[in-house]
Amino acid sequence: MSLRRARSPRSFAEKSRLLLRQAELDLSHECFEKSASASYFAVENALNALSLARQGSLPKGYRSRLALMGRWFPDEAPEFDRMHRLRVKADHWDDLIPEEDARKQLESARRLVKRILSQL
Repeated sequence: MSLRRARSPRSFAEKSRLLLRQAELDLSHECFEKSASASYFAVENALNALSLARQGSLPKGYRSRLALMGRWFPDEAPEFDRMHRLRVKADHWDDLIPEEDARKQLESARRLVKRILSQL
């Protein structure tokens, strides 16, 4: 018996909203690296939801997601790329993420998630 739910646009949208709430909590607890990462993944899950709804499939990696952003939201693609670079820095490098950067990441995530999910 599998405990895994079926992938659906709705499940990815729910995960996106959950990750936004986690990013907010992380920021309030001064966990800036975790907040920056969760903010990015909130946007990625929103994009997964839209991709499943429009194309019936998930993008294969970051470059595919960036291409979808460029196609569907061309004005937002540079911001999505910036968010990805900060997420990589937060998750893989020894750099510390300043509070201001984490706060900006969360603000961008809120805006992008709202915009992307409004297209479902």
